[in-house]
Amino acid sequence: MSNSSSSRWMPTAGGVLNIVTGVLNLIGGLALGILAAVFRSLQDNPTFQVDDPDVLPVLIAVFWIVGVVLLILGIISIIGGVFAIQRKKWGWALAGSICSILCSTILGVLSLVFVIMGKKEFSRQGDNT
Repeated sequence: MSNSSSSRWMPTAGGVLNIVTGVLNLIGGLALGILAAVFRSLQDNPTFQVDDPDVLPVLIAVFWIVGVVLLILGIISIIGGVFAIQRKKWGWALAGSICSILCSTILGVLSLVFVIMGKKEFSRQGDNT
């Protein structure tokens, strides 16, 4: 009994960490998107001068791509965190933890450890729960 009750907090902690890193990723992705839009508007401004005019379009593209990737990883982290807190769909919780590792190594590793160690807490009825 003490073994079961001692691991009940692990999926919840992993889920909270997933949600925290997911929200941070959403903020980062939105910030990069805004930054790309600002640089895009500066690109059309004749008073804005850069040494190499070919660098700005590449920088804008990189900001958009990284921003979209962060948004996707953040969404998956949040979905996984919600399922971890509900103790449903362990695969999604695990995917959220993996996405959290890609974005915030320390919080992601802790989340992954908590979700894996709390696997027995997840319902075994599959996607219908």
